[in-house]
Amino acid sequence: MRLPATVDAGRRAGAALRVLLLIAAAALFAAAPAIGLQGAPAITVIYPDPQPAERITPIWLRGVRYISTNDIARVFRATKYWRPELRKLSLRFGDHTIRLTVDAPVVLVDESAKNLVLPPRLVRGAVYVPEPLLQGLMEWGIVTAAVWDEPTRTVRFRAPVHTVRQAQLWVRGRVTEVSATLLKTLPPRVLYATPSEVRLLFEGGTLDTARVFGGGVVTSGTVTETSDGVEVRLVLGPDARGYAVSVNAHRLKVAVTDDGDLVSSGLFSPLEPISLGGADGKFRTVVIDPGHGGSDPGVALPGGTTEKEAALELARALRLELQDRLGARVVLTREGDIDLPLTRRSEIANEAGGELFVSLHFDAEGSIRSGGFRVYAFPPTATAAGAAERLPLALEGDAGGAELKPWDSAQAAAAGSSIAVGQAIADALARTFPQSRVAFRTGRIGVLEPIASPAVLLECAPSPRGGPEAMSLRGYSLRDVAKAIAQTIQDLARGGRV
Repeated sequence: MRLPATVDAGRRAGAALRVLLLIAAAALFAAAPAIGLQGAPAITVIYPDPQPAERITPIWLRGVRYISTNDIARVFRATKYWRPELRKLSLRFGDHTIRLTVDAPVVLVDESAKNLVLPPRLVRGAVYVPEPLLQGLMEWGIVTAAVWDEPTRTVRFRAPVHTVRQAQLWVRGRVTEVSATLLKTLPPRVLYATPSEVRLLFEGGTLDTARVFGGGVVTSGTVTETSDGVEVRLVLGPDARGYAVSVNAHRLKVAVTDDGDLVSSGLFSPLEPISLGGADGKFRTVVIDPGHGGSDPGVALPGGTTEKEAALELARALRLELQDRLGARVVLTREGDIDLPLTRRSEIANEAGGELFVSLHFDAEGSIRSGGFRVYAFPPTATAAGAAERLPLALEGDAGGAELKPWDSAQAAAAGSSIAVGQAIADALARTFPQSRVAFRTGRIGVLEPIASPAVLLECAPSPRGGPEAMSLRGYSLRDVAKAIAQTIQDLARGGRV
């Protein structure tokens, strides 16, 4: 039976509408990653016992990781106040308040304005903020009971009872001493003790209050808590000669002196340059690792270039500087735009007999607010589970007493030197570019872990602002960055102060 024309037309219109709806749904699904509906790598939150750990999942939003303010409020026990008519959100953390406006990159922290570079966004009725806000919570003093370890993507809450308390600096004649009360004995680890500075880690410790001080032989000093324990860093004056560390059940002491007789008598250990290069202090081989490459472009940078291109350009500039200053062989892990797995990068470095490894990267996610630099070294306590029991294994006979080391803990032996090199490079960049933000951190970074020599990773961030301090490929030049790094490596090789 033939249907009336009006019914047939109605059915055709309905079918067409359904097709349009299906097309629209498919388009929305395909666009989901662009508007932030795809999950990013999870963040682990570790609370003090007995509260169990949890994982929160950020989202990708226009290629950048964003985290929900609902998760932030829950994890840090903040109170939210949302004003939909103004698209404003306030987060109250005890005595501190952060005020956010959707699509505006400037936030108010109490009464101070901070720039997130990338603005908060409204997604499915919830306000999301760029992930670097987590670091900001700690840096701005909003959250003091937790630390954010970006390389492992972990928020770790500190224990309520701290093992290191009341750190103070005392000047007693020609001896300058930092002392603190201990609730339990902690093993001290001297990361390095050079003529420029002394750095120690009290593994597993927690700190009541971070301290900054100076006096006597110490030009500046800090006592801070890291994810590995309590770290003491003392930057020394030019006359410093020796150091001493003592720990008992109730007290820790770190002392430095400019009295050579105390060193000669054995009461203080001498301050010596870190060992880089060969026995004569000369570099034979330096390995530079331009990040990404091939099908992995890295992040998009201002001016239409990519991270892989910028990293290779900086690597070539650094190679020229090092060849001129050190006369060393400089190996690049990649000379062109090729795919290169992390494992192959470490193989190239170790097979070349590299005496220093520098991995170069750029960042465009706003992780380094207002542009600048971050320098990373592998943490001194991060070794693979069971590696200590498995290896190193001594080989006899034709091997000539050689040792095999597991690839996943190769960096452990060089960790102190790596931290010293990383800190020196960070300090040099801060002096060279005083208006740029520079930070040094340790973190479990995959490309560094299998490297047998001292190894660091540099991350540069383009600045959203112009001017001579803008980090662009045509602004302040990558050669200026290369010069600062090369000069630092040259000074370290010579055993001088940096």
